[in-house]
Amino acid sequence: MQRVQELWRSKWWLPIVSIFLASRITTFFLFLAFAQIQEANYWTGAKPGYFDFLNIWDAEWYERIYNDGYPSVLPTNPDGTVQQNNWAFMPVFPFLIRGLHLLTGIEFKYLAPIVATLFGFAFILFAYKLLLLRLTESQSRWAIVLISFSMASPILQVGYAESLWLLLIVSSLYFFMQRRDVLLVLSLAVLSVTRPGLLAFALMFALLFVYRLVRERKHGEEFEQRERIRLAALTAFSGVLGFAWLIVAALTTGRLDAYLKTELAWRAGYTGSTELQPFTGWFISGAFHFGDGIGQMLVLGLIAFAGWAISTPSVKALGVELRMFTVAYLVYLLAVFFPQSSTPRLLFGAFGLLAAFAVATDRQPKYAKGAILGLSLLGQVLWLLVCWKYTAPDFTPP
Repeated sequence: MQRVQELWRSKWWLPIVSIFLASRITTFFLFLAFAQIQEANYWTGAKPGYFDFLNIWDAEWYERIYNDGYPSVLPTNPDGTVQQNNWAFMPVFPFLIRGLHLLTGIEFKYLAPIVATLFGFAFILFAYKLLLLRLTESQSRWAIVLISFSMASPILQVGYAESLWLLLIVSSLYFFMQRRDVLLVLSLAVLSVTRPGLLAFALMFALLFVYRLVRERKHGEEFEQRERIRLAALTAFSGVLGFAWLIVAALTTGRLDAYLKTELAWRAGYTGSTELQPFTGWFISGAFHFGDGIGQMLVLGLIAFAGWAISTPSVKALGVELRMFTVAYLVYLLAVFFPQSSTPRLLFGAFGLLAAFAVATDRQPKYAKGAILGLSLLGQVLWLLVCWKYTAPDFTPP
């Protein structure tokens, strides 16, 4: 027992891996349970096996890219509007799985969830190292528990790119805070073709530039010329890369709006529009789901709540970098996202809020933490029931 305790204390990663392993085993059994009540559907028969059940919904799109790549001609409806197609999903994850398949011979339905889960482990380890730069060991471990067992955390072990995306986000933040700029640039470059969201980094760097400029002028804190150039360059670099996939889609298809029209195809059934109007999606969604007037008021309430949350001491404890990224990511979602059932998954990028909640509750007694963990597990059950389990006609994708 003593040797086990010594090993536990000497290996910083062992408790973190154990937490994440426990969370994935828990979700594994939840997936098995829900597979037993899954009816026959578009992707599988009734009561599918574990790996078949993990490869439904958007995993199908990644497998299409894995098999066929991207179309050079966009599929369209009779009225000329663009249909849903592969261009909405970026290539790093499916092409990586394709490469690993060529090396191992393992087919997509097994390889994609296994690799995604391994990226999930890497994400959680990097997240812990990132949080330790600003938080105590106790706060950081509790944050890892909340992140690992959070409502949408099952997405970390299915055939999606989310776990790789989250790994690239936390590694980019870690490299930035550690001033390892070569690795930062490489991480941002890969992120730009893994999942949307790099523009949040551009906004974060810009916000940090303004923040430090204001601190210099109001409080006399030195803002070195070298750091000004660094932040300006990172803002420009990530801003340009944020549009890289749009440019690739345009060059391949010959349509400047190829990627944008493809993305808008997913919301056309809700909005009846194929035009993007920034900062309107949340209000349109609110009206669609809750009625005109009440829906917009609810969105304004959410924005006010987010503004309050960002100003709390527990969020400030994360440090200015992670706090600014959280603000930037939420603003990015407000600008381009149309909220529906996939919102919990998209909010995973704001994992800093879970870390802040960990700071606020770290000193709570064990029974209170147990209750919080129980609520997290209940959230997973609801997410799997409402979003993952398919019951036709189902309009609640995860």
